[in-house]
Amino acid sequence: MAVGFLWHMHQPYYKNPVTGTYLLPWVRLHSVRGYYDMIALLEEYPEVACTFNLVPSLLSQIIDYTDKGLRDTDFLLSEKRPADLTFGEKKQIITRFFMGSFPTLIEPFPRYKNLLEKRGKPGREGGFEAAVKHFSDQDILDLQVLFNLTWIGFMRRKDRNIADLIRKGRSYTESDKAFVLAFHIETMEKIIPLYARACLEGRIEITTSPFYHPIGPLLMNVGYALRSMDTPLPAEPFSHPEDLDVQIARAMDYHESLFGVRPKGLWPSEGSVCPEMVPILAGHGIRWMASDEDILFASLKQARTGAGLYRPYVVEYGASEVGMFFRDRPLSDNIGFVYAKNPPEQGADNFIGYLKNIAKGAKAYDFNPFVAVILDGENPWEYYPDSGERFLRLLYEKLDESPEVKTSRYSDFLDRNPPDKRIVSLYTGSWINHNFSIWIGHDEDRKAWEMLARTRRYLDEKGDDAHPLAWEEVYIAEGSDWFWWYGEDFSSANDEDFDNLFRLHLSNCYRLHGESPPLELSQSIITHHEVVPVRLPSGFINPVIDGQVSHFFEWLKAGCYVPPDTSMSMYRRKPFMSRLFYGFDHENLFIRLDFSAVPGNGSVSLHVVSPGEYVVYAPLKGDTLIIYAVSDKTREKKVELPGHACRSILEMKVPFAVLDAGLSQRMRFFLTIHEGDLEIERHPATGVLSFSIPDEKFERIMWHV
Repeated sequence: MAVGFLWHMHQPYYKNPVTGTYLLPWVRLHSVRGYYDMIALLEEYPEVACTFNLVPSLLSQIIDYTDKGLRDTDFLLSEKRPADLTFGEKKQIITRFFMGSFPTLIEPFPRYKNLLEKRGKPGREGGFEAAVKHFSDQDILDLQVLFNLTWIGFMRRKDRNIADLIRKGRSYTESDKAFVLAFHIETMEKIIPLYARACLEGRIEITTSPFYHPIGPLLMNVGYALRSMDTPLPAEPFSHPEDLDVQIARAMDYHESLFGVRPKGLWPSEGSVCPEMVPILAGHGIRWMASDEDILFASLKQARTGAGLYRPYVVEYGASEVGMFFRDRPLSDNIGFVYAKNPPEQGADNFIGYLKNIAKGAKAYDFNPFVAVILDGENPWEYYPDSGERFLRLLYEKLDESPEVKTSRYSDFLDRNPPDKRIVSLYTGSWINHNFSIWIGHDEDRKAWEMLARTRRYLDEKGDDAHPLAWEEVYIAEGSDWFWWYGEDFSSANDEDFDNLFRLHLSNCYRLHGESPPLELSQSIITHHEVVPVRLPSGFINPVIDGQVSHFFEWLKAGCYVPPDTSMSMYRRKPFMSRLFYGFDHENLFIRLDFSAVPGNGSVSLHVVSPGEYVVYAPLKGDTLIIYAVSDKTREKKVELPGHACRSILEMKVPFAVLDAGLSQRMRFFLTIHEGDLEIERHPATGVLSFSIPDEKFERIMWHV
């Protein structure tokens, strides 16, 4: 039996092509971690074959750093001496230089954790403005070093100088900082040559994706979304299969320019497929593509079986055909979301045990089985305590020694095992819920598609006079990542940055022609819209604030909000909060949070955005609420009062009077969950829950309803 790892390496396009500046540091930070670690580690296991999907827009950004000398804003801020930083630059550093997983990138470093505690929460009693005043030049210098140092992955931490700096832990010098920053660029310079050499030696296969990672079926026609979901469509139609053709053609050419050969395989962005893509792929010489198991069984119109899943297929459309693999979702997701929370030995044993069970069942097959394991190659490792080193080493060692299971490159397996099963009606969908809800299912998504459609039409009307770089901006804006962060499904600390970048790319299309962009492109797409909960409040409640469900009826008439599964950049990490209940009597607002897991050093903040702006701070250990009035993003403590308890659940009671909320006014709010001083969740992610503060008519009206 063969198992095929496909590690997908991708980042959004963070560069402003007009100015040549990089606005976010993620290409660099993931380069010194996952992108380098994954290929460098594999050099120690030459018998383990893997496939890496290297998205062209990622590769071009790495080359911008290594060959063209471009740098991101955070790199430039890191270079500056603390004494030369402006107040605003210092504020930016203490705001941004804690980006990363708290348990794995911050907490293990006492000085780094201490600096985070010193910074405190944003906006609290003066917020980061006050924190800046308390940060000495040495504090800033240590933060500059630690932010860049802790992102370095396990393979490069073996460098003696880096190991010495980690042990040093504090009191860094300017020369220490210069070494770390130069080490980042030196590491980036090694990445593409390492992958190229491994490919040339036959140890790995390198595949590609459409250049800027667009959702192919939606690029061809946004109406294709209706094949797998019920959703309103954007008011502006968008149907440009020629753009997908361009993005694939350019990906093929760019890949060949770097690695000397054209790729045989392609991972469609987000595993998004439709039958109409097949002729485009086949026309560019693509032999195979891949997607999720849900796409397979929706295409076959049958239930999941191992005999159906563990084999390649031929997908037909008209006279064209390509091979196709389908990922084992549970096994792939275990690496991405489960094993990080368990001892590495247990994770590796579970993975091998899963494969052995497949092998036992495969004895009845009349074909050689192939298990496709496909997932992000960079994002999971941020959440493993050692960046995944121990787990990966154990996994590769066990696979190397296994008599039953051998690793294989995808194209090699196809050569040895030509598919004899065909799919004549490929289901249209993605690897997430086999639909496109993430990218077109929300008002914000659709607004973004409408802006893209209008800007592209503007370029079409320019004809031959259209600036070539303006077309580049459109292709960039077609990328999946901008739409990923719009809507309710996902949220991150960089939501506003992604929104700004998307609109910047479209605005540049007009500026390149000496024209002012439309007003809509200067206005954020993100809206704090009202989110419809699972259940609206239906009557007064009066729960006992004791941190547990005292009886069945106490929250029965409360409203209930259930968050979607969210994560910063990967799908399906369970949020800490599983349910949010809210209700009221004549005088008080009641909040209840049910947790799937309780943050260890946690707190919850209730953010009231109207009728007045307040923050209610509730530490999970304790029973005292702190109410802050908010003005111009600055918090001023108003009152402390008893009013919450956390045992099996969190319960909170807040008088309307302390929030200056009157009868019949509309109250809008959201909650954030913190671990230490780090915000880890927001509910709803981009909207607000709301209700009208009840008057004496409320219960009578609800009784009639």
